[in-house]
Amino acid sequence: MKTVAATFGPDDAKSVTGELIDPRLADVEALARWMDYAFVLPGGFRFGLAGLIGFIPGVGDVMDALISLYIVNRALQLGIPRAGVARMVLNVGIEGLLGAAPFVGDLFDVVFKANRRNYVLLNRYLAQPRRQHGMDWLFLLATLLVVIAAVALPIWLLSLLVRRLT
Repeated sequence: MKTVAATFGPDDAKSVTGELIDPRLADVEALARWMDYAFVLPGGFRFGLAGLIGFIPGVGDVMDALISLYIVNRALQLGIPRAGVARMVLNVGIEGLLGAAPFVGDLFDVVFKANRRNYVLLNRYLAQPRRQHGMDWLFLLATLLVVIAAVALPIWLLSLLVRRLT
């Protein structure tokens, strides 16, 4: 049986032998594996069905996001705190929105691996809930600041431009 490392880092998709998968997460691990890192290219780069589904024009990214929401649903069933679920939804949203761009978005889908990220988050919550909960709040706060900056910066620049022109 093939198992996967429980941490998300540079070697996130490499197989590890001897590690047991929590039985509550076996379905989640299988989905993450098939969607994000089931196949290996020469040189060791891994990709999954999500990268192929994303090439279907119009509906591919929607199908990918709907499949990815299964992991979020399992997190809700396992009682993961709202901050963790919000982070998982954010991962799916990032992959869905940025993946919708033609070709470049498909490459992003293959690299970002939202299902793998969500599996690792879920695994960490079950192993160390208090530590992971704090990290999720920091991540959500940082994301909120980036979104605010992304909205405020163009408005500010536009106001500067209007002042210059008038």
